[in-house]
Amino acid sequence: MFKLLFRLTITCLFSLAAQAHAAVIEAEGRALILNKDIVGARQAAIQDASQAASLQAAAYISTTQKIKDGILEIDNMHISTLGLVKNVEVIDEKIIGQSLIVKIRAEVDVDQGCKNGSNNAHYQKTIAITAFPLQRLSDASIGALTNIQSGFATDLSRALNSQKGIEAFNAGHLSLYQQNVETAATRQLSDGALTSVLQQTRQLDVQYIISGVIRDMTLLNPNRKNQPFMLIDLYDRFIDYKGSQHKRAFIIDLFVHDGFSGALLINKQYQTVGLWNRPVEMQTGYGTAAFWNLDYGKQINKLIGQATEELQQELRCMPFSVRITRTEGNQIWLNAGHNSGLKPGDKLTVYRKSTFYTENMRPNTQLTNTRSTVTIVDVQAGFSVGQLNGQSQLYNIQPDDIVIAW
Repeated sequence: MFKLLFRLTITCLFSLAAQAHAAVIEAEGRALILNKDIVGARQAAIQDASQAASLQAAAYISTTQKIKDGILEIDNMHISTLGLVKNVEVIDEKIIGQSLIVKIRAEVDVDQGCKNGSNNAHYQKTIAITAFPLQRLSDASIGALTNIQSGFATDLSRALNSQKGIEAFNAGHLSLYQQNVETAATRQLSDGALTSVLQQTRQLDVQYIISGVIRDMTLLNPNRKNQPFMLIDLYDRFIDYKGSQHKRAFIIDLFVHDGFSGALLINKQYQTVGLWNRPVEMQTGYGTAAFWNLDYGKQINKLIGQATEELQQELRCMPFSVRITRTEGNQIWLNAGHNSGLKPGDKLTVYRKSTFYTENMRPNTQLTNTRSTVTIVDVQAGFSVGQLNGQSQLYNIQPDDIVIAW
């Protein structure tokens, strides 16, 4: 087993799994027979073989390095498998001395690897989705769609929660750009400088914040829709119901900010066009059954699906970070537990969070690598406890500092 792991380690340092696929793997595992418990040994051996199968399919390796007396040493090595083992079949079993050895054949579903070599894709990223204000409130007058500002956040958070590796919180009641809608995510500071950094990140206490602005919801040919002549209206509604006069735009800018530093990470625009066939005076409302039955609603639903898929791919490869809530000696408490994918033995790096001011007295958040590794020793549902490789006082680690897995 050790030789197998060694070969896999060398191989995986140069090659990571690239595309999601299912592979049929044969692997061998072994376990000691204690107190003549063959059944228990068999279960342990199958588990050992399953882990070997997962490693053969895809493995991600992370190391913590340090310099001692001018020599580079590896402080720890953590092998994280991304393969889901299923349909395990025992094809051979034998007892040699005090060990039971099994050979299995299994299917391994392998997740897509990250281009940046990140090994944290199995951690759950916490995200808050805030309101999407309208750049022009008048755009929502046709169909009475003003509630789309919070409703879009609700639908996006629901879609993101269906994705692996994401825990999305609906914060559609919170608007981050009440006074800077036209220029968001950029805002002007009192000294005239421009910035895209969010200042409202602390109150949400999540790893990432998704926000945005609805730029356009206008009819592409509004003059035709406002014609008072009854015959024209009847013609448009029942004969030319797919004509250009029914087309309505939907354009949003979507932003992703880091929840701890406030830095802008993603800035993307999505746009689509759909048919709006209902009378302009009818109070449809966003998110109603009538709205989703419209071609316009269906196109927006497709846009939400596209944005969700792209966000999931982007976020799964971003760093996993969590806030420190308490320190005591060489132990720290983290604001995440097994619900976020943490487990005993995981190793993360501690970063000290501080604020510095520019010459214009603008606050900036700085994350400083303490070069200290924390090893998770106890995991609960919503929090965990980690042990440092030194006293927290040595690195001035305090509550609200964070730990990161890259």
